[in-house]
Amino acid sequence: MIHKAIAPMAGLGTRLYPISVVLPKGLMPFALSDGRLTTGLQLIAESLLAAGVEQIGVVVSPENRPVYEAFLSGGDSRYQAVCARRPEMQTICDALQRIRAHVQLIEQRELRGLGHAVWCAREFALGEPTLVLLGDHIPLPLDAPAMILDVARVYERYETPVYGVHRVPVSKVSQYGVLQGASTGTPSVYRLCRLEEKPTPEYAQQHLRTEGLGADEFFAHNGVYAFPPALWAVLESMDADDTRTTGEWTLTAAQQRLLERMPAYLVESAHSGLDFGTAQEYRRAFGALAGFSDV
Repeated sequence: MIHKAIAPMAGLGTRLYPISVVLPKGLMPFALSDGRLTTGLQLIAESLLAAGVEQIGVVVSPENRPVYEAFLSGGDSRYQAVCARRPEMQTICDALQRIRAHVQLIEQRELRGLGHAVWCAREFALGEPTLVLLGDHIPLPLDAPAMILDVARVYERYETPVYGVHRVPVSKVSQYGVLQGASTGTPSVYRLCRLEEKPTPEYAQQHLRTEGLGADEFFAHNGVYAFPPALWAVLESMDADDTRTTGEWTLTAAQQRLLERMPAYLVESAHSGLDFGTAQEYRRAFGALAGFSDV
């Protein structure tokens, strides 16, 4: 079992502007159907812990680190004094403390992309295999995160890169990393053939079709990745090549380099997660978690 996970949350959250100016993306609030309030950070961390992960490296910006620390601490002495008098608040504070015991905050001092955010967690990972969960994707179901468990189980079998995927229509391929797979004979598990970051519909139709999917369906990342220790050598080579001169390290570039060294696999989970990285997706995620029937 993979015991460590990285959740990058250091981006500016420009697609959630202007809220992201004062509220880090990982702390965007949600109301659950039972009336409880929570955040993206809590939902992601709780899903990882439910899947058996023991240590979570949350990558944040230096500017937002104090905000995350204050949140996970449950507030300053004023809040602690109120919690001592109100059991319902103390219960929430205790739950935050349980999460905090498994979380290490890691700073990304320069916004150089998702690949660079993962590279910033190299000392946390210590060369071990690790899960990576996008910081604006909530795994489902909440109480039994099948998306994470499916990827972790396939990783245990192959000990090579494994990526969770879901199907998207050709009209949306330019919004995702798109992957072409080949059947392995195991239902919902495919061998990765090639991948492309945000391809045009024309390119996807010509080069990224997966046999067995509908004519206008393609596999895209669902926000859950499992990487072997070889990831760290690949990211180190990207650092040595001064990849930063391009302005951004994409995780797709690291995946492509890994694919040159070893096979990789795709897992299509029966459950898709909830993306909350844009205003429209946040609305949908909020509504789904709250149980609104009209969203």
